[in-house]
Order: sequence, then C-alpha cells, then structure tokens
Amino acid sequence: MLSVNKRRVILFFLLSAGGYAVLGCGVAGHYIQSTNSMMPTIGVGDHLGTFDVTSQSINPIKRFDIVVYKAQPVKRNADALTYHIHRVIGMPGENLEIKRGKVFINGNLLEEPFGPVEGGPDFSATEIPPNEYFLLGDNRPNNLDSRSWIKSTIKREDIIGVVTKIIKREDYDNGKRW
Repeated sequence: MLSVNKRRVILFFLLSAGGYAVLGCGVAGHYIQSTNSMMPTIGVGDHLGTFDVTSQSINPIKRFDIVVYKAQPVKRNADALTYHIHRVIGMPGENLEIKRGKVFINGNLLEEPFGPVEGGPDFSATEIPPNEYFLLGDNRPNNLDSRSWIKSTIKREDIIGVVTKIIKREDYDNGKRW
C-alpha cells in the first residue's frame, strides 16, 4: 500500500505529464492578437488560449465560436500573417448575405448576442459549401475576413483551434495566466 505522500507525488506526476502531453501534442495553443480585427472583444496584445479542432464529433465548430485559422488568400494586398482570428458566422449549407451592415442567414436577420458590430461592405448572397465556414471579425468596418478573401469561405481543415480563454494584455502583463 502506498503512503499518502507517495500517492500525491504520483498524482502530481501524472497530472503534470498529462498537461505537457496536451500542450506538446498540439491539443492546445497560445496566441497573441496582433491586429484590431476583433475589437472590442479581443484587443491588440491580448493572449488567447485555444483547444485545437481535430474532429467534428469530439469538438464541433459552432456559430459565434472565435477561431484561429491559417491565412486565406485575399482580394487586395495585406500583411501575410500565418494565423488569423475571427468569429464563425456562417455554417455549412447556409445562405449568407450582408446588407447595410446586418447579417442575414437563409433570409433571416442574425441576432448576434455579443454586441453591435454593424458596418463594413455589403456582401451578396452566397451558399456556404459543406465542411466550410464564413468568418467575420467583430470590428466589421476594418477587417480582412471572409468578405475580403478570394474564396469567401474557409475549409474546416484550415481552422486550427477554437478560442477557449481570453486574457487581456494588461492582466497578462500583471501576472495573470491560464
């Protein structure tokens, strides 16, 4: 029979090893926002923790999830960042349109529960293909999101992870961690 102290040491070791395995195997990620594309939700310099998307059944992507994804080709010149961060607005199989800053899904006005984010250009109705998504930044007037891409949707396999934790830059600088 193991003593209480030995059990604690073994438990600590197993939990530590499990944590390192999760981070080391690409199940979780840490990113820092470098643009104002998600203002006011995420500011420049804010730290983001993600859970990587590996399976539709284990961790499905849902509307309004904030995701980290591989950069998509854009219609105009832009900084070619490796990863971008935007919000999932359109889901596979839906018809999406933006008129006067308002998003319509299958002809119905989309109620966005995270606050007013109107603005930016209109976007003509488009059918979202299976296994693809339409992404928008919360700072709609100043963004290189799905409206700016050569192909306006992103394939699921180009989405790296879903943001699960946001730590404001000031809090992170003052020692707050996950």
